[in-house]
Amino acid sequence: MGTIPASWRQYGYVSAEQAVKANGSKFRRLMIGTDGATNTGKTEFALSCPGPGICHVLDKNVDGVLSNPAPPTTRNRNFVFNVCNPPMWNAASQNEFQQYWASFRDGVYRSLAVPEARTIVIDGDSDSWEIQRVAEFGKLAQVPGHLYVGVNAARRAFISRLWSSGKIIIATNKLKKEYETVMDDKGNPVVKDGKEQRAWTGQYERQGFADHEYLWQIQLTHLYKPTQYDEAGNVVEDQEWGARITMCKANRSLEGDELWNSDCNFRSLVKHVYPHISMDQWGL
Repeated sequence: MGTIPASWRQYGYVSAEQAVKANGSKFRRLMIGTDGATNTGKTEFALSCPGPGICHVLDKNVDGVLSNPAPPTTRNRNFVFNVCNPPMWNAASQNEFQQYWASFRDGVYRSLAVPEARTIVIDGDSDSWEIQRVAEFGKLAQVPGHLYVGVNAARRAFISRLWSSGKIIIATNKLKKEYETVMDDKGNPVVKDGKEQRAWTGQYERQGFADHEYLWQIQLTHLYKPTQYDEAGNVVEDQEWGARITMCKANRSLEGDELWNSDCNFRSLVKHVYPHISMDQWGL
């Protein structure tokens, strides 16, 4: 559409280009959710995003990343860090978790309001969801499903606030084993001591808030291939770092595509998913 009539603009209607640039920003917003096993490059990928950036750190593995004597050339040095220290799971009261969650949430909100910040990282978002649930229920297990209505709504409000900032948001998550109900040869659930039996499928799934598609535009799973040696101890293949696109709202045909090594970074991702958008619109 060409110029929007003034009579339309007064009601808040904007063009498609303006719609992806919140609050009149010259940059585009983007919501990326990532997951992966420990030490697969989640944090390093996040630090390849445009700066200036603010990283809220719940994942204590960040020490190893920031102490790397030879970080990849794609790392953006223009990041500052808020290293969080949540309460101890078995030593703190529900009230302490409530205070901590409120403090963490409000700290994230404050960073969204920093006009210079281009990227906001939540490094350990699955941990933040656990903290929010303990603050709500005082525990993680044996909480009836119907009680989740309020905390789920609060989580969606948190994600909506991230989206409304107009910034690049990237949140990392841990993995957990995936389980399914064990069925007998007649297709009925196997029950023991009054409980349905469940078994590990051999696969892993993301920890954290289950509604992964809510406002997140891209989802990634990080991958790592260790160095391969022959019987004499010689290197056959160097280690490799990668990321698989598991959800892509802009182009579903790209789901399953993988970016490896020098292409495993933010710039390569947006070039692959949005080839028609110039790098300066991302702040690069």
